Amino acid sequence: HIPWRKVDLPLQAQRAIWIGTTRPDGRPHAMPVWFCWDGTSIYFITKRATQKARNLAREPWVVAHLGDGDDTIILEGSAEVVTDSAERDRIEVLYWEKYVDPHSGARATIHEAGADLYRVRVRRVMAWEYGIVATRTDWRFDD
Repeated sequence: HIPWRKVDLPLQAQRAIWIGTTRPDGRPHAMPVWFCWDGTSIYFITKRATQKARNLAREPWVVAHLGDGDDTIILEGSAEVVTDSAERDRIEVLYWEKYVDPHSGARATIHEAGADLYRVRVRRVMAWEYGIVATRTDWRFDD
């Protein structure tokens, strides 16, 4: 059994996560994105013209992967564009605090022209650790 804290902390700390979506013809599409984790959902931005955004408009189901094949966290859930201004403001603060250029001190923002903020409501998490297959632990979350 893996304690939830071993999942939650890397999700808070890591800079990028791989987002997997499905193209209209069924082929997979995976891209790394900067993200924020609030304990229940993944947030990321993407330009509206990207393959990822076009895929999500058609099929919102996402598989996200953090880590390598040895120490793995896989999350599944449905993505949607965030339009609520209070939620956007809350995530802007998380994003602004997390993504700071180490040389200039410039801070990233979710407010990029032509981009949307997405929330992935995580419904399932799978995790395991190197060398101990029996550590695989799954969590399921309902609405």
